[in-house]
Amino acid sequence: MAVPLQLSFTLPESRRHHCFCPHLTSKTSRLQHLEDQALSALSHAVDNYGNVVFPCALITGDVVILDLLARLGHLESGRVPVIFIDTFHLFPETHSFLKSLETKYKFKARVFKPAGFETKKDYSAKHGSDLFITDVDEYDRICKVEPFQRSLKESGTDVMLNGRRRDHGAERAHLEVFEAGKPLKCNPLAYWEFRDCWDYVEANKLEYHPLHDQGFPSIGDEQSTVPVPKEKWFEYGGERSGRFQNMTNADGSAKTECGIHVMSDATSEKGPAAELASAR
Repeated sequence: MAVPLQLSFTLPESRRHHCFCPHLTSKTSRLQHLEDQALSALSHAVDNYGNVVFPCALITGDVVILDLLARLGHLESGRVPVIFIDTFHLFPETHSFLKSLETKYKFKARVFKPAGFETKKDYSAKHGSDLFITDVDEYDRICKVEPFQRSLKESGTDVMLNGRRRDHGAERAHLEVFEAGKPLKCNPLAYWEFRDCWDYVEANKLEYHPLHDQGFPSIGDEQSTVPVPKEKWFEYGGERSGRFQNMTNADGSAKTECGIHVMSDATSEKGPAAELASAR
């Protein structure tokens, strides 16, 4: 039985609506504050709920969360399983990077693929090579949403960890550390900024996705992810500015989500969400 959500930290008033803490004047103290906050959130989730899982896309924030989980001992022990969605359209470097991290942190990711297909060749034989062009919603459903939801169901997920942050912008601009719903969402980096993630990576000398060195601030599917000038990486929403290029939603609006989090938000318990998330 899960206990009431009462984290061991309280966000300063200045951080409840902004990502900048005026009283944290140095990068080191700011990063320490953010680390403590994230570790506290992760510890609360693991200590008080049954099945906690981490769907990981291997972008910079996810690398931070992996390292934090490793510091808590939850990767090698298997206490927090890592879920990896193979859409059949990922960069080859993404698969190689996953193997490298599995070796480093001594875990084995649970890989989920589009239902009914073991290889991209099998998938293409039925759906062709351009479903993401002809029907992007159906592509998202088959290659992302369905495998993702199946992964949570098969894992009996009580809490889903993820690396979404407020500075991603768009639908993520008002995230809290915890979001009510089934499953409960824990966003340990909600109040971090992209620069904070890189400060952590650099301070701890962590390995990062090799495509970052080729100009990609965020990495998704190969066909819809492009490099972004480095000077734009740390602007508000800049990390994801190279994602979903030339793609639109059914209503004609610019695409900013693949459907995974939007779909799961639809099942959230909206009523208690604000109260639950107030433990920040």
